[in-house]
Amino acid sequence: MISTEGPLPRAACNLCGREDFRVKFKSSPAAYSPGDLGHYAAATDVYGEFGQIVECRGCGLIYTHPRLPEGEILQRYQDQEDQEFAGEDASRSINAYFSLNTIYRFASKGSLLDVGCAAGYFLNAARLHFEPSGVEPGRHAAEFASHQLGLNVHTGRLKDAGFPDNGFDVVCLSDVIEHLADPLSELREIHRITRPGGLLYVVTPNIASFSARLLRGKWWGLRPAHLYYFSPRTLRALLKRAGYDVLLIKSYGRVFRMSYWVSRLQNYSPWVTRSLRWGIDRAGVGQKLVYINTLDSIEVCARKVDVPNE
Repeated sequence: MISTEGPLPRAACNLCGREDFRVKFKSSPAAYSPGDLGHYAAATDVYGEFGQIVECRGCGLIYTHPRLPEGEILQRYQDQEDQEFAGEDASRSINAYFSLNTIYRFASKGSLLDVGCAAGYFLNAARLHFEPSGVEPGRHAAEFASHQLGLNVHTGRLKDAGFPDNGFDVVCLSDVIEHLADPLSELREIHRITRPGGLLYVVTPNIASFSARLLRGKWWGLRPAHLYYFSPRTLRALLKRAGYDVLLIKSYGRVFRMSYWVSRLQNYSPWVTRSLRWGIDRAGVGQKLVYINTLDSIEVCARKVDVPNE
């Protein structure tokens, strides 16, 4: 258990480096269990057990503090096996094409790296036009991507993969940057391995969205495994510091089975969830794929332009 009681040690902001923050959200200490392996599953529906979330008084970056050490977090990702994620293979493959359609606006061929590629559904779709590679800390997911889909996937962290300088035309971070212990260092490593003028693609929850501001501490995006919470402004600033020029920022919607969407409501209203489940079971539409844009996730395309700022 990580204590959030009493004076907290200073924690340097990953964006501006200041050690001055205010507490923005705080869940009950009894409800905060960052060591729970299930919290690190990609398809987890555990919200609200986020510990303490703070906001930098200097630049406004929002992050979890205190939190588990980076090595312990990595161990949990390595050990995680997410059966529910695999159960949404059709919808995740469709979502991959949504992302690719955005990427095609700026890059249509070349080498592509997906950092945090999970089971490889995005890479599988990308290989129609790109030469795909992946990095994934989860052993089970990486094994599926390598053995079942025949993809080139490094199991572990990006910084341990040993990719050469200027090796990729496109690098993707889809629902990953919010999980990183040091996103600025990760972006600088991505900058190193991306060719001059290459593309970075990012998807992440938007803490400045209407639903996040409305729901506050009950917003679905506040999760035990999320370490950073970006707005378009703070993400743009971080990318600029890492040596990128933002080309596009827009909201990002997804396709999932109707039963999956309904299950996401469990933490808000169990009664409504049970009623909706009964209704879709009666109608036989639980497996129907439905597109919803909740307007609280963003996708970003950015171009490598210069040497990262120190």
